[in-house]
Amino acid sequence: MAKRGSGGGKKAAGKSAARSIWGKIFSPGVRRTLFALLFILLGGLLFNLDRLGDTRILLFKYQQYLPHSITRFFPGGSAQEGRAIPDQQLKGEIIAVYDGDTATLLTNENRKYKVRFYGIDAPEAKQEGGIDSRDALRDKILGKEVTVVVAATDRYGRAVGKVMIGRRCINLEMVDEGRAWYYKDYAADEYEFAEAEKKARVERLGIWKNGSPKPPWEWRREHKKD
Repeated sequence: MAKRGSGGGKKAAGKSAARSIWGKIFSPGVRRTLFALLFILLGGLLFNLDRLGDTRILLFKYQQYLPHSITRFFPGGSAQEGRAIPDQQLKGEIIAVYDGDTATLLTNENRKYKVRFYGIDAPEAKQEGGIDSRDALRDKILGKEVTVVVAATDRYGRAVGKVMIGRRCINLEMVDEGRAWYYKDYAADEYEFAEAEKKARVERLGIWKNGSPKPPWEWRREHKKD
C-alpha cells in the first residue's frame, strides 16, 4: 500500500509540474500578446478584403455564420440603412445574397439597401431549387459593382428594382436560366420576362426540369404559419 501511495504522489507532482510549466508558457501576459497579434492579423485581413479576390467572396458568402464582432469590420458593417425612392439609380457593390431574388447593396456613399429583384420570384430556400437559385445569383453578383434601377419600395422598405451589370439585366437572366419565375402580378408589362420564362419551360431549365413546380407565392401561402 505504501508503494502505491508513493506512485500516486509522484504522478500528482508530475501533473502539478506540467501545469506550472504550461502556466508559465501561457501566462496572462503571453495570452494577451497572442490575442493582440491575432486581432492585428484579423484586422489586416478584413481591411484588405478588396484585394483578396475569391477569398473575399468566400467571406461574404459565410459572413452570416461569423460573430458580429468580426462582421462589423466587413464592408457595410457600420453603414447606415438607406431608403430608396422610385426612379432612383443606386450604384455600388453587392455584399450579401440571401436567396434568388434578394440581396444587399452597399453604395459608394456607404449606405446599405436591401434589394428585392423586380418582376421575378425565386423559390424559397426550403423549396426544391431554392439553394440552386441563391447560389446562381451569388455567382452572378456577389462582390460585383451593379446599378439598381428602382421601380418602387415594398412594405418591408426594400428597394424593388432591376439589377444591372453594364447592359446585362440580372433579373431577366435569372428567369431565362430557369432560376426564377416571372412575377407577372407585379410586372405585367415585362414581355421579355414572359418570353424568357416560356423558353426556360420548354427547355426544362433549372426549376422547370421536373415539370411544373409549385410557385413560391403559393408555397409561402401554404407555409405562412410555419
